[in-house]
Amino acid sequence: MRIAWKPLGWGLFTVLVLSILFGILAVRSFWSEALQQNGIETLEWQGLKLSFSGVSVRELRLTQSLPTREIALQGKELGLGWRSPEWGEGWLPKLTALTAAYLELDWYSIPGAQLAGEQKSLKQWPPEVPAWLPSEMTVQQFKVTLPCETGRCPLAGSLSIASSESDPVLESGSASSSLAVANARLPINANVQLDHEDHQIGVLANLDGAWDGDLDFSAELAIDGTRYLSVESGYSKHNANSLVSWRGSVNMPDLPRTDWLLAWLQTWQSIPSEQWPGQLETGSVEASWQLQGPGNENFLAQVAGNVKVQARVPQPWPAPGLGTISGNVEVALQADQGQWQPETLQADLELSHPAAWIRKVPELMRPSSLMLSVRPAQALAPLFANSPAVQTGSGDALMPLNVELSSRGGANVSMRSHLAVTTKAPWMVQLGKTQLTAALPKLEAAGWRLTKPRVQIALTGWLNTTTAALKFGEPTFLEVERLEPLSGMTAGTATANETLLKGLHADLGKTTLNANYRVEQGELDKLSLEGPVSVKAKQVRHPQLLPQPWQFSGRVNSDLAHADVAGVLRANAGTTMKLDLTFPYQGLLTLEGKMRVSGEREAEALSRIFSAWPPLLTVSGGTVSANATYKQPQNGAMAAAGKLVFADWSGTYDRTAWSEMNGSAEFRLENDRIRLSTPELTVEEVNPGLPVGPVLLAGTYEAPLAQLAAGKLTLEHANSDALGGEIHIRRGSWDLAQAPVTIPVELRQLSLAYLLQLYPTEGLAGTGILSGTVPVLFDPATGIRVERGRIDALEPGGGLQLTAERLKALASQSESMKLVAQALEDFRYSVLGSGIDYDENGTLVLTLHLKGSSPKVGKGQPVVLNINLEENIPALLRSLQLSGRVSDAVTERVKKLFKKRERNPDDESGDLLE
Repeated sequence: MRIAWKPLGWGLFTVLVLSILFGILAVRSFWSEALQQNGIETLEWQGLKLSFSGVSVRELRLTQSLPTREIALQGKELGLGWRSPEWGEGWLPKLTALTAAYLELDWYSIPGAQLAGEQKSLKQWPPEVPAWLPSEMTVQQFKVTLPCETGRCPLAGSLSIASSESDPVLESGSASSSLAVANARLPINANVQLDHEDHQIGVLANLDGAWDGDLDFSAELAIDGTRYLSVESGYSKHNANSLVSWRGSVNMPDLPRTDWLLAWLQTWQSIPSEQWPGQLETGSVEASWQLQGPGNENFLAQVAGNVKVQARVPQPWPAPGLGTISGNVEVALQADQGQWQPETLQADLELSHPAAWIRKVPELMRPSSLMLSVRPAQALAPLFANSPAVQTGSGDALMPLNVELSSRGGANVSMRSHLAVTTKAPWMVQLGKTQLTAALPKLEAAGWRLTKPRVQIALTGWLNTTTAALKFGEPTFLEVERLEPLSGMTAGTATANETLLKGLHADLGKTTLNANYRVEQGELDKLSLEGPVSVKAKQVRHPQLLPQPWQFSGRVNSDLAHADVAGVLRANAGTTMKLDLTFPYQGLLTLEGKMRVSGEREAEALSRIFSAWPPLLTVSGGTVSANATYKQPQNGAMAAAGKLVFADWSGTYDRTAWSEMNGSAEFRLENDRIRLSTPELTVEEVNPGLPVGPVLLAGTYEAPLAQLAAGKLTLEHANSDALGGEIHIRRGSWDLAQAPVTIPVELRQLSLAYLLQLYPTEGLAGTGILSGTVPVLFDPATGIRVERGRIDALEPGGGLQLTAERLKALASQSESMKLVAQALEDFRYSVLGSGIDYDENGTLVLTLHLKGSSPKVGKGQPVVLNINLEENIPALLRSLQLSGRVSDAVTERVKKLFKKRERNPDDESGDLLE
C-alpha cells in the first residue's frame, strides 16, 4: 500500500505552526499578566544579546507604579551572567553576576502607604535573601533620587557586592531552608562609594559566619581616601545555655573635616542651623565592649561584661540640638546581671554656643558655656528612710559619681555633687553632699530690683521620674546686696521716702522640699517647703522707719495652694514682734503681728524704730501689748485691724506727764477709712502743770485716710477728777469736717482753795466751790478756743485773802484802789461768777463779779467787785512746770527751752504746746 506523504507533511507543518503561534500567544499573555501584577507600566530595552552564559542589553527603561511607591529605572550596558547547574542543583541556571555601567533610579514613596507584608519583612531576622540573587553585583556608576525629610535627595556613586555561591539542597519553604539560604550567602563583602561635589565617601563592609552561630561584622569608612572610622562586631550564640555573646569595637583615630558633610546631611535630615564654629583639626573616639546575656528581650536586664569608651575632642565640635562640645571622656563600665558599676569614669566637657534649647532659659540667666566634670566616687549610703533605694533594697544598683557643673555668663552657676544613679529602671538619682551656687549682677522681678543677688545651696536627697525629696543643709542662703522697688527709682539711688533693704541674707538651712510631678505632661502635682527660715538685713529704710538692721527667725510651711510663715521679727534697737503670715495663693493674705513693750528700756527701744515717733514722748514705766492683723484679698482693697492694751503705762509727752494708763484701744483700717475706738481707757493722773485725774475716756473716731482731721468724734464717757471736783463732757458726736465744733465741758464742784494753792502767786488764798460750763470750740487746723464760758461759786460762797505786801502797788494808785486792796485782804463773798474766754494764742480772759463784805471795809458793809483778769496760759504752765510740780524731766525740758529762747529769741519751734 502506498502512503500519501505529501498531505501528511502539510498537516504536521500546520500543527507545528499553530502550536508555535499558540505558545507565543500564551507567553505573551503570561508576560502581560506578570507585568500587570507587579505594577510595571513600561518595560523597554535596546541592543538585546542572548547567549548560553548570559544576557545583556545596551539600554533599559522601566517604570513601576504600586500603591506604596512609584519607580523609574534607566540602565545602560546591563549584563546578567549565569552558568549551567551542577549535579544536585536542580535544572534552572544559576545567576552569577549582575553588572551595570550606569544605573539611574528615581524612587517616589507615597506618604502613609505601606503594605502589611513590607511591615512584616522589616521585623524578620535573619533577613530573607532570595536564592536566585547573583553572587556578584557591580554598578560602575549610579544616580539615585530618594525621598528624604527635606523633600527628594540625590545620591551618586558606585557599588559592588560579592557573596558566596553555595546553595544547599533543602526542602523548599521550611524555616531551616530560609536560614540555610541566608547562611549560604555568607561571607558578604560590600564596597560603596558616594560622590558629592569634589568629595568622596567610601564604605567597605564584611559580614561572615552564620546567622544561627558565630557572626562577625567589620566596616571601614573613608573620606577623600583617608580612613576615619573602623567598626568590628562579633556575635556568638551558645546553644547549651541559650546565652549569646556580643563583642565589638569602634575606632575613630581622627575626626574628619565635616563642614561640607554637615551641609550635605542637612539636605537629608533637618538639622538645627546653629552657628557652627570652625572645623576642629584633632580629636579621636575609641569604644569597645564584650557582653554576654540571654538571647531574648531580657539581654540588657541580665547582661554581664564590660564597656569602654574614650573620646577626645580638644576643639569645639558641633552636636545638633545641643551646641558645640569639646573635652575628654573616658568610661569603663562593668556589668553583672544588669547592674552597672563604673570601673573608670572620667569626663571633662565644655558646651559652648548652646542651641535653641537655651531660649527657654530667662535671658538674664542664659550661660554662654557649660563645663561638666564627672569622676567615679565611693558608694553612697541612703540618707532618707523613704527613698526608693531603702524601701526596695536596690542600693546596690546605684552608680556613685562625683559631678561638677559650672557655667560662664548668665547666673554663673556652679554645682558640686556626690551622687548615685540607678543603672536600670526605675530610674532614680540619690544626692549626697551637694553644693550649688549662682549669682547675677542684678535681677528685676515682681516689681523689685535685686542688686548682686547670690544663692548658695547645700542639699541632700533623692529624685526619680515622679517624686523628689530634698533636704537643705548649711549653708543654704540667698544674699542680696540691695533690694528696692522699681517704682520711683531715679539714677539707681533711693531717697529718704523710698523703701530700701541693704545686705539682705535669707537662710533656709534645715528646710525640706518635697515634690510630685509628671515629666511627660510637664505638670507639677505637689510642691512643699517646710522648715526653719532666718532673714537678716544690715539696713532697712522705709518712710515710716528709722534706718537700722532687722532680722526675722521663724518657720515656713508652703505648698502649691498656700504659704504660711510664723516667727519673731527683731529690730537692732531691741524691739521684737511676733509675726504670723497666711498666704493662700488664690485667697485672702493674712498677716498677724503681736508685740509687748514693758518698762522704760523697751519703750526707748521702740522709739528708735519709728520715724514718726514723737521726739518729746518718753515712757517711764508700765506695759503695752499690741496685736494687728493685715488682710489683702486677691482682688480688692486691703484691710487692717489691731488692738493696744495698756497696763500702768506711764510717761511724759512734751511738758505733760501722765501715770498709770490702763485699758485698751482698737483700730480698723478698711475701705480707705480708719476707725479708732476705746471701750474704756483710764489714766490715773495727767499733769501739764495742773494735775487732773483719774481720767476716764470711752469713744470712737472715724475718718477717711485722705482727710484724717475731717472725721467724726463720738464720746461715750469723758470725765476726770480735777481740783477736788470733776470735769465732765456729755455723751455726744461731733463732725470735724464741719469745724469748728463746740464741745461743752462741764466743771463740777472745783475747789477754789486747791486752785489757788497751785497758782504761782504768793500770799493768795481762798475758799469756795466752783461749777460751770465751758464751751470749747475745736478746729484741727487752728486749735481750741473758748467763747462765753461761765463758772460760778456755789452757796454759801467763800473767801479770798491777799496779803498786804502783794496789794501795796494796787493801793498806791488811788483811794478807790486802796479801798479794793483793803477789801481783798480778807474778802468774804456770797457771790462769785466769771465769764471765760480763751483764744488760739493761749490768752485766758476772766471777767470776775464778786459780792460780799470785808471786816476791814465799812465795818462789814456789802462790797461788789468787778475784776477783769488776763493770763497767758502757756506761760503760766511753763512757770508751774519749771517749779518742779510736774516731774524732774519736764522741769529739765523747760529749762532747756528757756536757754534756747535766750540764744534765739525769734525761735519758737521748741514750744510745742503753744
